[in-house]
Amino acid sequence: MAGRHPEHARGYPAPYRALAGFIVASAAFVAIFVAVTLTAFHQPTPHDLPVGIAGPAAVTRQVEHALDGAAPGSFSFRGYASQAAATAGIERRQIDGALLVSGGNLRLLVTQAGGTAPAQALTGAFTAVAARSGHQLTVSDVVPPGGRDTEALSSWFVMLSVLIPSLAAGSASAMAFRRARRAWAVIAPAAAAVVIGVVAAGIADDIAGLGNYAAIAAIVALFSLAISAPTALLARIWPPLVALAVLAFIVFGIPVSGGPANLAGFIPGFMRALTPVLPLGVGASTIRDVVYFGGHGTGAYLWTLAAWALASIAGLILVTTLRRPAMAPAPLPAVPGSVAKAPGGPGPAMPGTVAPELDGALPVTLVVGFDDSEPARRALIWGADMARARHGTLHVVYADHAVVDSDLTGFARAEMEQARDQKTAGVAEAAGEIAAAAGVPYTFERREEPAADAILHAADIHGASEPSSTPIIVTGRSHHAAHRVIGSVPVRLLHQSPYPVLTLS
Repeated sequence: MAGRHPEHARGYPAPYRALAGFIVASAAFVAIFVAVTLTAFHQPTPHDLPVGIAGPAAVTRQVEHALDGAAPGSFSFRGYASQAAATAGIERRQIDGALLVSGGNLRLLVTQAGGTAPAQALTGAFTAVAARSGHQLTVSDVVPPGGRDTEALSSWFVMLSVLIPSLAAGSASAMAFRRARRAWAVIAPAAAAVVIGVVAAGIADDIAGLGNYAAIAAIVALFSLAISAPTALLARIWPPLVALAVLAFIVFGIPVSGGPANLAGFIPGFMRALTPVLPLGVGASTIRDVVYFGGHGTGAYLWTLAAWALASIAGLILVTTLRRPAMAPAPLPAVPGSVAKAPGGPGPAMPGTVAPELDGALPVTLVVGFDDSEPARRALIWGADMARARHGTLHVVYADHAVVDSDLTGFARAEMEQARDQKTAGVAEAAGEIAAAAGVPYTFERREEPAADAILHAADIHGASEPSSTPIIVTGRSHHAAHRVIGSVPVRLLHQSPYPVLTLS
């Protein structure tokens, strides 16, 4: 319509663009996830499954030849001198099973605790070989699952249960603490990981009887940090990049982990290359080996998880260091001036009165919290009049603090930032009008932190830039509005400020 403001015309399509992006992203997520998962599991076939074999050389060669002919590339064989050596190889996670040949007897050693898929594949393959050769096959489970973990599935499901909360913790910490001190970039995901490890290990022990509480808690915490820290790093670089974490850790991470049956050795080759790299399968194997195999084979797994965690923490430190902290933006150049330190200390003034410490002839430095509310306008008008009468300097502070300034995907961040920028422009314009009406120079600062912190930090900056002066903080009283310098802010300033505080109604 002809009368519609151009900004409104440009703003209306935004919800439709967001909806279209949401639909396209959802469809792409489903398409990729289904394609990758079905590619991994629709036709599982063992690839170079490590198998031990012990017995006379002539017989073992016949067995190997028969298996290679029936299922080429499915198994890789390692020779052992005895049953004890083969059993030790299984317990040390060198092989998934072993065939013992003694005379006309065939005995297969497997371990259900190492995963039901390898045990079933070995049992099926060697049963067929024994049937064709006319021998009887005996199967023995040398490392069985625990009494309450009957299929040895718990280790994988513990990690899967931790995966989603860790992704959420990484994304949420990046958004909730993006304007906090830099240390919180590391403290938040690390603290969440420790709590997740402690809780998950306790529940796993109580329900599945996994035991090894301290070890499992540490492994889960490391796994959680290996997920949350990269997610937080991506979110701090650009929130939509969290989609890459979802793609790596869920869309590809779940299929290449092999699932609860440990099918990692049964998926296509290009996906098997990711199995020792992505955290889900690595974490599940680490817990499985700690619970059932005395911790054998966990060294490389732990280093992989540590690499994810430490590299991402280093990235978080680098990103938050290189970027100017949002909580302390550089102020505009201050107007020169000085003020003598008020002798009375901070304290409220009665409405409509002037604090006694402001009497006298010396110029003053005033820091006024302003959000364009009625109480804030009255405070700024008073401050501007005082700056004019005392030839002082006037510094206006607008606290633009949002606890969460984006949706989880980050796609709506541009619209939210635009709205905040428009609000800031309106506040700055209102402050300029008041200062111009009083005929005084002033500075305007937008500080992206809580109101009391914003005002105190601004006062610190102006006090440090003018060592001979003590800033005087001026605020309006509480009011019911949606922005800052409201509620308990004046009370907090009166209790915590090292500078004189004047609160006007």
